[in-house]
Amino acid sequence: MQINPGGRLDTKDIIGRDNEIGRYWRVLQRQGLVLSAERRIGKTHILLKMREECQSGYLPFYQDLEAVHSIPELIRSIYGTVRQSLGAMPNVKAYIAKWSTLLPTKVGGIDLPTADASWQVLLSEAFDDLIDIGDDNTRILMLWDEFPLMLHNLQRRVGADTAIQLLDHLRALRLARADRLRFLFTGSVGLHLVLRSLREAGNANDPVNDMLSLAVPPIAHPDTCALAAALLHETRAAPAHIPGLASQIANEVGGFPFYVHHVVDRLDQLGRQPNLEDVSAAADHLVYAPNDPASLNYYVTRLSLYYPEDQRALALLVLDALAPQLSPTSVPELLNLCRHRDPSLANEQLRETLTLLSEDHYIERRKGATGAVYDFRWALVKKWWKETRS
Repeated sequence: MQINPGGRLDTKDIIGRDNEIGRYWRVLQRQGLVLSAERRIGKTHILLKMREECQSGYLPFYQDLEAVHSIPELIRSIYGTVRQSLGAMPNVKAYIAKWSTLLPTKVGGIDLPTADASWQVLLSEAFDDLIDIGDDNTRILMLWDEFPLMLHNLQRRVGADTAIQLLDHLRALRLARADRLRFLFTGSVGLHLVLRSLREAGNANDPVNDMLSLAVPPIAHPDTCALAAALLHETRAAPAHIPGLASQIANEVGGFPFYVHHVVDRLDQLGRQPNLEDVSAAADHLVYAPNDPASLNYYVTRLSLYYPEDQRALALLVLDALAPQLSPTSVPELLNLCRHRDPSLANEQLRETLTLLSEDHYIERRKGATGAVYDFRWALVKKWWKETRS
């Protein structure tokens, strides 16, 4: 297995996701799915593995929607994905010819839609044509990566109304063609943040209440060790030492494949056999290196991008208070810590912020001896936060 921090992996090199993927396929038998998790936990690789190892009865199309800023661009993206995936099939060529007569913008020499006024009809027709590609026993599966970010871009560029209309239209399509159409949405920007923003803009609907929302978990400890061991075989590590080194890596960074690749890459650069102290030093490098190799500063900058100013201030207050704590913290304790910095903080404000940060995977709620307690979800992020912002 190739050491590849941050790069696209071959699907055969994806370790520890079989249980989750099996669960996702079972859900898709009955309804659509919204997956949420922080960046670099492996959501894209899960979607690509589902596409490459697709269950029978589905026709999958993967789309990265990060660069989509308008609905015409979304329709073009659907067209381009279909053409790339199935362009050699005669019946798909017929639909391409049909789409080419619709509207005047050209992509690859083919006319495609631009008229904003007619996008609902065009989008519905595009999915009708996709459904017609397969037989009556085939479901079209749209694997939409960075869907919440596309909505965020759409809201900023053309306004909340269009984003709301798109969500409502997609829901109507899912319900009308539930027998033949499934969506799987995922993205590093939580859909809950976008929906909260749209509600503040006046949208009272719940446009994804027909879909199941799940959080992508970290890979299990045994799988983290297996991943680390497979990568360590590409280094100068002594074979007899690899199990111990792999276990230490898993303990240092948790079930986050991105961090595992980074730590092993650091060990590979030593030019000698690594030891347990080297593993700790490599993990520390992720925290202290000035170039931020693991992009941990993203956890701060994304608050400015996607949180309103008042919510951002409260989120930073809570995270700054949690980071130095040696153990998970109860709500009363956390309220006291935060009030040292902001005496005006209300109990309900804290609870709302804790809910938001939990939904956004910064922190997690656990069962304590006398009630619920909170802590950072990732020990490495907590360590970085403490060292960077204290």
